[in-house]
Amino acid sequence: MRLIHILSAITLLGGVFAWRFGALASGANLASDTRAKVENAFAAAWRPAVLASVIGLLVSGFYNFMQKVGAGGLQPAYHAVFGVKFLLALHVFAATLLATKPNNPKRERMLTGVVASGVIVVVLAVILRTLGPQ
Repeated sequence: MRLIHILSAITLLGGVFAWRFGALASGANLASDTRAKVENAFAAAWRPAVLASVIGLLVSGFYNFMQKVGAGGLQPAYHAVFGVKFLLALHVFAATLLATKPNNPKRERMLTGVVASGVIVVVLAVILRTLGPQ
């Protein structure tokens, strides 16, 4: 389950990085109607991977969390950091899914927010490894 969690996170965050800083930047010189068609096609092609990654992260994350709770001895700090991580992860899921909607004028801004939240989620995951049972 941990491997599924990591692979899903890599797929989601890596895809968002590539989309935001690669695909959107490369289309900046296109005519506006052509750019919109390319961005919408990219979003439509990327949506199934986003859905699979979100489902993978939620299922594996729930399983991994229940394993840690079952092990017992979690500090209150662990729960606080986990809560913040979970809320930021929900932002990543929602904003990425909304960015895949066609003709989204806020797509670039949303993806920038996803990148920021995603990096913080990864940092919090590292912190959780030090707080929880090994």
